[in-house]
Amino acid sequence: MKALTIWQPWASLLVSGQKKYETRSWATAYRGPIAIHAAMRPVRRTIDALVADRGDGWTALDYFDALFMHPGSINELPTGAVIGKALLVRCNLITEDFMARLTQQELALGDFSLGRYAWEFEQMTQLIAPIPARGAQGLWYWDAGV
Repeated sequence: MKALTIWQPWASLLVSGQKKYETRSWATAYRGPIAIHAAMRPVRRTIDALVADRGDGWTALDYFDALFMHPGSINELPTGAVIGKALLVRCNLITEDFMARLTQQELALGDFSLGRYAWEFEQMTQLIAPIPARGAQGLWYWDAGV
């Protein structure tokens, strides 16, 4: 099965259905089922990077944390594992018209810079138990039997 590695908390937000787009700098012609892999990168490191790059890491952390079941649960998100699956249905070029159709929450959960791509997912399903797996960049093949 094709797989895509995504940093937390975005991976969990996608498989839970709280976001339906994953933004990338590159397009894909692939359409179909895809395993969602949560990268090994700790959430704390991601937030620190947001602070360094944009100065809004703590605001982002509060926002993300509010989307989960209880405060602090963002630190308990699985990493280094396949956590769900979805159906990749479209790869949208990000334009001003495209962005105008998005909710504020969706806009807050991705890099919707003009010229990037918003991969559109449907039928997201979260696994009951994460399956440890080594991720990779780009689209990669995950053997669910391993």
